[in-house]
Amino acid sequence: MGTNILQQNARAFQKAIAEEDWGAALRLALVLEKALPDNAAIAYNKGLVLRRLGRSGDAARAFGQALALEPGHVNALFEQASCALETGDADGAAEGFARYLRAVPGDVHAQLNLGNALVRLGRADEALGPLRIARERLASAEAIAALAIGLREAGDLEGCAAALADLGPGAENAALRLKIMTQGARGRLALRPAHPRVAR
Repeated sequence: MGTNILQQNARAFQKAIAEEDWGAALRLALVLEKALPDNAAIAYNKGLVLRRLGRSGDAARAFGQALALEPGHVNALFEQASCALETGDADGAAEGFARYLRAVPGDVHAQLNLGNALVRLGRADEALGPLRIARERLASAEAIAALAIGLREAGDLEGCAAALADLGPGAENAALRLKIMTQGARGRLALRPAHPRVAR
């Protein structure tokens, strides 16, 4: 494929991305990949498009290809770990985010994702460190809820209740609070602490 055609396809790919035409973007990524099979950036961008199309398993393979071509491609590592989390591969996600954090220790979103993966693996005590870092640096309901779930799964129901107190008002947060308080493998919080439930 000539240089001019490659440049045209690259511009068309960028246009498809800007227009969020993910089907066209994938077709163009495959054309570019065929012309330049050893290009980590093309493999990475193909993975991003596949994620947008909801094809996390295929995206993970594309990010793996980018990493095989360029082992230090930290963005591909983050995205591959994210795909693992999306597909239920908590082991792969925990390993990927831990590896990513060794390269980029200050990424608070990776801390949150690592904590969530560890909770899914039943390693809540280990998850609390990254979840606390995420909660301290992210002012989001997602970070608060993740820490509350981690505390609940670690058996610290008082800590869970205290974390949930940080959620703001509103119906959405009330529903989230109720969901976290009434679910969990390690225990349930009493909905009305003054009137604890009695097992029968």
